[in-house]
Amino acid sequence: MEPIEWWNVMTKQAARIWLIKASLSITGVTFVFFLLSPALGYPLSFEQSIRLLEIVTPVFLGYLGSATTFLFGKETQMSDVTIRGPKELLQLLVKGPVYVFGIATLAAMVAFGYSNRTDALSGSGMSVDLLAGGISAALGLLAVTTNIIVSYLFSSGESQ
Repeated sequence: MEPIEWWNVMTKQAARIWLIKASLSITGVTFVFFLLSPALGYPLSFEQSIRLLEIVTPVFLGYLGSATTFLFGKETQMSDVTIRGPKELLQLLVKGPVYVFGIATLAAMVAFGYSNRTDALSGSGMSVDLLAGGISAALGLLAVTTNIIVSYLFSSGESQ
């Protein structure tokens, strides 16, 4: 049996903290980008920008809401969560989907911005609907994995 590397193991408490920090960071960056981008020349109107903000933020606000309920919930309503598989998988399943979401969303935003730059051929750029679809697909991956993890981690009365 191979020794477990320190960076491969994540405790439930470390997973909770990481998910809260990631959700706050992504929510903050999303708000700043989508509220400022139309004013700073990114090829989105304010209406389109707010539409995209409405697609992304509910997911992370939901994670933060679960964390807040966990923090202030009654211990008697909570049950212990047991990780049944190898603990190394927790870190991969907590961080991996968030990273993939970030990379996919960044790629979609760069592709949209570049294909709709001022000197691009008229009508050749990515549409806002395609951009929204790309972001929604990335959120789909996140929802399949992270929503389940959040529901378990933030329903536990255990702190370690």
